[in-house]
Amino acid sequence: MSLKLLVNNPEAWNAFEAELEERIQASYKQFAQSDEQHVMYRVQGQIYALQALKQLRLKVNANGS
Repeated sequence: MSLKLLVNNPEAWNAFEAELEERIQASYKQFAQSDEQHVMYRVQGQIYALQALKQLRLKVNANGS
């Protein structure tokens, strides 16, 4: 399955993006409530990965494949 099917389908992409945003917000909340350094680092990594997925549309369409 090509990623273009996901990123260029507005209904699917909007649902995917909304799910990512929910998970990002939950991660921010978890980060704010944590007092353990290793948990904070893990949550920072989660947020970074989720934000990178939000950029997937730009990357897929820029590559032209």
